[in-house]
Amino acid sequence: MGVVLRSRGLPWRQLTPAEVTAALTKGAQLWQRAVAGPDVSALDVAPHLQEEFVANLTNPGKTPDRMPPGCNDVCRWRCRKPDCDYTWKAALYSRALAGRGCSQCGHAQVGAANSRPGPGESLAEVNPTMAEELIEVAGHPGWTAFDLLPASNKTCQWRCPAPHCCFEYPAPPNRRTGQSSGCPRCARRRTAAGRVRPKPGNSLQDMYPALADELVEVIDEPNLTAKELKPRSTKLCRWACSKTGCPGRWDATPEQRSRRGGTGKRCPVCHPPRKSPTQP
Repeated sequence: MGVVLRSRGLPWRQLTPAEVTAALTKGAQLWQRAVAGPDVSALDVAPHLQEEFVANLTNPGKTPDRMPPGCNDVCRWRCRKPDCDYTWKAALYSRALAGRGCSQCGHAQVGAANSRPGPGESLAEVNPTMAEELIEVAGHPGWTAFDLLPASNKTCQWRCPAPHCCFEYPAPPNRRTGQSSGCPRCARRRTAAGRVRPKPGNSLQDMYPALADELVEVIDEPNLTAKELKPRSTKLCRWACSKTGCPGRWDATPEQRSRRGGTGKRCPVCHPPRKSPTQP
């Protein structure tokens, strides 16, 4: 070894037996210290890392109990929460000293915090009428209208407040507040009713006022009036004769009554049906 070093112009001298012994002793001490690990390990600072540690990718086989908290070895970790079990890579110091944990759980916590309303911002406070229709928030047991933003995209279950409906349906709050939509069953009914409503000037009241005066009620929809009926409507109605003293009452559709210019199915008392020639 000395010949090689001298040939390259490097200084070299033969160690004395005492110097050799001292060097070997120092090397043994350093090796023992390396094997024993640091005085303060990463597990001393963050004991929970023991459960989440999977493998050391920089120095395979080296575990957190043999690494100082500031070690920059990249390791693989697994989240200890049973509903997560996410794995990720991170340097040891970022976990032991910076306190960083599972990024998946972190995103979920941040998302949940951002979706919660502040004082005066909840659905219950901004839109109490709609909040009364809320049954539950899907996937969030125990949540109420005070836990929801009016523009939330979380799917909720609602119940129509109309006594004749009480239909239950799913929808996020932002679809209801953004488009002012409510019960889909009631909306379909309104749409259907709008299609059968007459245009201005074309109602039974406008075109056949004499017939409209005899209308008592629409049997299936008592809230409708002659102003909301078409002359050709097939809704069964109840009529009362307009002649003074006549007790005639009968059922017929506006279409049956408006035939032949309004002389269709008339009062059976004032206009009894004609007998056929074969009848006695």
